[in-house]
Parts: sequence; C-alpha cells; structure tokens
Amino acid sequence: MKADTLRIDLIDKIVHADDNQVEEIYGWIANYFNKKNFDNEWETLPELHQSLVMQGLKEADAGLGVPFDEATQKLRDKYGLNG
Repeated sequence: MKADTLRIDLIDKIVHADDNQVEEIYGWIANYFNKKNFDNEWETLPELHQSLVMQGLKEADAGLGVPFDEATQKLRDKYGLNG
C-alpha cells in the first residue's frame, strides 16, 4: 500500500474506534515516536539501578511480590479509580 492509502486507513480506524481503543492506540503511537535505542540502555544505567533491577528479577523468580494485575487493582480500589 502507498503511504497515503495507509494514512487514510489508519485515520478511518481511529475515527471509528471506541474511547478505550483510542487511548490504547495513542499509547502505541506515542511510544513509537518517543522510542529510543534501548539496545545499549542497560549499560547506561548506574550500577545501583542495575543491581536493583537484578534484585527485583530474583525476587520475582522466587515468587515474591504481587502480580501486576493484583497490584493495580488494589491501587484502583484504594483510590477509587476506574479501570
């Protein structure tokens, strides 16, 4: 497809999307345009941050912590947020 045809198709899909879909699409597009080259991102982190990430991964592997969905639901309930 030519770029102009793709643009028109994308616009049509966005116009006909529901509110949740528009928010999700916006997130994808914003992430695409804001993305960086993360291939070397790890090496640019301070050692402290690297060690904290590694500690978190070890804790997750050990079954410690709270699953993301459960943690976000607790926050929604606590602060009366819609999800």
